[in-house]
Amino acid sequence: MRHNFIGMVISTAMDKTVRVKVPKRVFNSHVQKELLLHKNYMAHDELEKCKVGDIVRIEHCRKLSRHKSFAVAEIVKSARTWTDPETGETASRFAVRGFSATSASKKGTEIRNYKPDAKASKADVTTKEFATPKVPEVPKNDINLEADLKAYESNGVLSQ
Repeated sequence: MRHNFIGMVISTAMDKTVRVKVPKRVFNSHVQKELLLHKNYMAHDELEKCKVGDIVRIEHCRKLSRHKSFAVAEIVKSARTWTDPETGETASRFAVRGFSATSASKKGTEIRNYKPDAKASKADVTTKEFATPKVPEVPKNDINLEADLKAYESNGVLSQ
């Protein structure tokens, strides 16, 4: 019987090879909790059909290289893709790392110092000058202590 694992493709940078992340649940008796661990396997993808984010089943085979002893048996579920309405480009949900003003405005962040022709780097996005979250307004306190004390005294609540 061959080893079969189901995991998610996390890298397709190599020729005919994918890196698959296989999760494993382990119960830790010391803290009485179930932990989620993972292991990364290199798997052979002959047809190079796998994309980042695909859920695949890998099967043990003869050793193909130093780190590769699994092959992709099937793609269980294809990765979700996202189409940019402005440019029409299609990208995998996991591969999208860009930043645009429209995506930031949908998330509820306020854009400061945004220049449409300048490309934003990851460092620019994380700075406070570039994008700051909107802070909800704090409701104003309508309590008037002096008026309340006078009302209590006139009603005889505070008299001793």
